Amino acid sequence: MKLTPKQAAQRAGVSPSLIYAWCHEGRLAHYRLGCEGARGRILIDPSDLDRLVEECRQERHPLLVTESK
Repeated sequence: MKLTPKQAAQRAGVSPSLIYAWCHEGRLAHYRLGCEGARGRILIDPSDLDRLVEECRQERHPLLVTESK
């Protein structure tokens, strides 16, 4: 089942406007049904959303991690 931008935003914990921005920038693969441009319906495959969210993961540099004793 494909997600609407609003559902994708809820799943990723971000705003719908960020989902639209990722689609517009080409960072998030999506389906655009209907007319070209601003019209039409956007649908997102959950696996594509999960992949992008994982790519956004930032690890702390090992030298900045302190060990707790």
